[in-house]
Amino acid sequence: MNRRGRALSFCGAVVLIMAGALSAPQAGAEEFDPAQILTVLPKDAIPAILAPEMVPAGKVGGTLTAESMVLGVALNGDSRAYPLPILSRHEIVNDVVGGWKIAVTW
Repeated sequence: MNRRGRALSFCGAVVLIMAGALSAPQAGAEEFDPAQILTVLPKDAIPAILAPEMVPAGKVGGTLTAESMVLGVALNGDSRAYPLPILSRHEIVNDVVGGWKIAVTW
């Protein structure tokens, strides 16, 4: 499967997961107890990327390869690819794509 196919599959999976999260609870389902949440890190312990540095795909170096997984965004003819290894360390990127302010979350 090519990169675009993987991105579309990923987006489809996110939509399905969100649709399931928004559906009504099933009969007999256990109630959620907020006391079961274990907080490991303090608030704001993982810094967001506030001014991402973009480079052309042909000039990407380091540990990223043509097979690296990315989260892609395209708006008004402007495109960005956010590498998942970087998103896994920062979780949020604030950016402007195609004139729109966006927050990329992972």
